[in-house]
Amino acid sequence: MKALIVTFISLVLLNTALYAEENDFSPNSAKAYEVYVVTFMWPEGQSSEQVSYKNILSTDRLVRFPAANDGAGNSRSNSQASPFGNIERRLGRQVKILANQKWTLLFKRPGDTINKSFVSQQNENGYPVLTGNITITLGRYLESDIRYQHYLFGRTQQTAAALQDKNSPASPMLPSTTDATELTPTMVLKLHQTNRTASKKVNYLDHPTIGTLLYFEPIEVEQAMAFQATTPEAERSLTYNTKTP
Repeated sequence: MKALIVTFISLVLLNTALYAEENDFSPNSAKAYEVYVVTFMWPEGQSSEQVSYKNILSTDRLVRFPAANDGAGNSRSNSQASPFGNIERRLGRQVKILANQKWTLLFKRPGDTINKSFVSQQNENGYPVLTGNITITLGRYLESDIRYQHYLFGRTQQTAAALQDKNSPASPMLPSTTDATELTPTMVLKLHQTNRTASKKVNYLDHPTIGTLLYFEPIEVEQAMAFQATTPEAERSLTYNTKTP
């Protein structure tokens, strides 16, 4: 048993050293953090401030998941590990939790930027009710740039051509339109928020509709590198200049 443990530690240290060598950075200049982002929606009527949604002309470029996939795989819940505690239980009665994200980030040197994309835990007909992208830059402070798109849904009438199987011959009996409707995003609120903070400080980003809690926990660089070496899915989350759920 002891031999197996020694072998495992040796492999982790070897992979860590190779990672540092291949990516040409010194652990002395690198910084690592676990970042927690909780996004929630305030109930209607909580603010008198006017919020303007814009009409969506086409849904062709919007994120949509197959019927068998509700998109939850792109939004990991981290309530138990979060410094906010069980946020769903604590705030769930007052607000609607849209996304609860946690990432392990490794910056090679000051000035590096890491991008992350995510979607809400809720969706309508495969469309997430919220999509988000966060860009984090390591400078004198941790600088975050967050862009949200929150959608309102409605039923739109589909044409017979859209409903008909593309591989089947056209039927002259079908009318030009049908009564079939599909729930799709019809309006969108685009929200842009920026923040500068030191680590170990809870940040609240206020908005009449969408609220955000942001927290950075510093960790050892070796811990982040070992996490990558032992967790296959972590490779993407530790690679900056990529956008991954």
